[in-house]
Amino acid sequence: MSGDFNRRLREAAQQGVGAADERIGLNQYMELVREHPTVAASSYQRVYDMVAAQGVTPATGRDEAASYGFFSGDLFGLDPVLEKLVSYFESAGLGHETRKRILLLWGPPGGAKSTIAALLKRGLEAYSRTEAGAMYAIDGCPMHEEPLHLVPDHLRAEAEAHLGVGIEGQLCPVCRHRLREEHGGDFLRMPLRRLFVSEAERMAIGTFEPSDPKSMSIEQLTGGMDLKGIKEHGSDSHPLALDWAGEFSKANRGIFEAIEFLKNPREFLFSFLSLAAERQFKVPKFGYVSADFVIIGHCNEADFRRVMGDPSSEALRDRLAPIAVPYTVRLDDERRIYEKLLDEPRRKAEFHVAPHALDAAATVAVLSRLTEHENLEPLEKLKLYGGEEVGDFKLAQVPEIRRAAEHEGMAGLGPRRIIDVLSGAATAQTRDGHEAPCLDPVATLLALRREIDRMEIPAQQRDEYIGYISTAREELDRVLKLEVQKAFVPAFSEKAEQIVENYLLNVEAYLQAVRVTDPITGEERDPDENLMRSIEEQIGVSDVAKDEFRQGVMVRIGMAARQGRPLTYKTDGKLGEAIEKRLFEEMRSIVRVTTSKVNPDRQQLERKNAVLDEMIRERGYCTRCASAVLDYVGDLLNR
Repeated sequence: MSGDFNRRLREAAQQGVGAADERIGLNQYMELVREHPTVAASSYQRVYDMVAAQGVTPATGRDEAASYGFFSGDLFGLDPVLEKLVSYFESAGLGHETRKRILLLWGPPGGAKSTIAALLKRGLEAYSRTEAGAMYAIDGCPMHEEPLHLVPDHLRAEAEAHLGVGIEGQLCPVCRHRLREEHGGDFLRMPLRRLFVSEAERMAIGTFEPSDPKSMSIEQLTGGMDLKGIKEHGSDSHPLALDWAGEFSKANRGIFEAIEFLKNPREFLFSFLSLAAERQFKVPKFGYVSADFVIIGHCNEADFRRVMGDPSSEALRDRLAPIAVPYTVRLDDERRIYEKLLDEPRRKAEFHVAPHALDAAATVAVLSRLTEHENLEPLEKLKLYGGEEVGDFKLAQVPEIRRAAEHEGMAGLGPRRIIDVLSGAATAQTRDGHEAPCLDPVATLLALRREIDRMEIPAQQRDEYIGYISTAREELDRVLKLEVQKAFVPAFSEKAEQIVENYLLNVEAYLQAVRVTDPITGEERDPDENLMRSIEEQIGVSDVAKDEFRQGVMVRIGMAARQGRPLTYKTDGKLGEAIEKRLFEEMRSIVRVTTSKVNPDRQQLERKNAVLDEMIRERGYCTRCASAVLDYVGDLLNR
């Protein structure tokens, strides 16, 4: 293992060294472009190719969104946002007017705006080191510009036809000077080199964040005078007398991230607008300088609304391509965000996260982001968005419900705040010297309650958030009861299979209007309505809706059989939930007696230990949280 690691270290140390040192001429470069046109791709096309290279899963329906492998391990619940983002790059890469728009990500804090920008920057760094993402620049150019700028204007049409790519932009002042002074105007002698994108080295990545207006200077973007260069060359208009250290120059060929974009002074914003519209920027003492880079701005909703509502900002609004980045409103996606953010701290601190702890926190967070619906309770809406049909609402109605809730996900508790609470709760246990620190679901909700009590928010909003904790607590109680009940019944699956087999036998006879033959006595009888209703009522299926539910169950079971899936009580999710609840009612008295005994007898102790062992071995609990959950459920059953 050590030898393999050392070998990989050596390979990493040598990666790109030869390519970085290699120099080629324009003729060689043009042959590369003919064979691989993507070598001369624009910044927009390059970003699109980078994302597309990691795979795209097409949308499955009109109201669904495609998903992209490039983002899949880092962003969750943002497929519609990412689809708009990738469409922007695709359109701009094809040369449409989209490339003259500044991409502006706006939304609530902690909503992944800066994460999207960071992923694109890191991705472009890695992509430029692959053969598919190879790019070249004029050696010594402070803007690492496109080598095809060396082709004279009168030959460009012929060159474009020869290469099959467009040529836009002119040489920067430094390269014009070098071409004239060092190479006598012979552009074929100008050396070119492989370009590797690097934010640390300011190679094709630029970042700008507004600061105190009094200390800000437009030269931070365009570059300023180099006093030493002026002294050496005798003029402040000499190309080598400019430091060329502005972010516009350094971002050329790649990505420019504008943090808190709309907080920039107006004169800065106009520089961005000119750059976006004309693909060039003005440098003092020089003419316009060509540039090709993606501008990604991001801001909060308040700044976005302010600018959108300001009549004097019409020119700015016209040059923006805004994309809203809301919080996710899907429980599973929110939990996956927590899992990702807690992964490294959990490994370092060696604390355990109990089953359902992250779901409990995610439930509170998502509930706080949902808008009201006249016919759906918040928890029902959460479940519907999560893929579970609720009452008379079907999953096909979700897109319509989402469209009617225009502002949904733009306010509420963000992942950043929730993670701070979870991390704080886990750290407190570690600090207090617990042998096995564990973040259990009840402790999670208590920590969230303390955080909400401390938040400086209006009393009405605080009451709403506390109400969401109560709702999450009720849902958690239901889940934990079911968890313990499953652990109490070693033959749970066998009992469940018996019930589902009996239920389906009766439902099939009911729908076909025939009698049921008893498998033991051979006697015929009517379908057992009491049995069927005792199961269906567990999940709120009304007497009016029972026929539709039964037909749906048989259709879904039939589809599973045609797909070769084995028939179990879990084959149909709704039916499985109903059977689990039915079994829990049967086992309630056994669970109550066992969990409530302070001094259990031998049989009860054996049963309790068996349950704890089941929870630890099969359900992801540790010794501490398994005992805590068992005691908690026992208390619930004895209230």
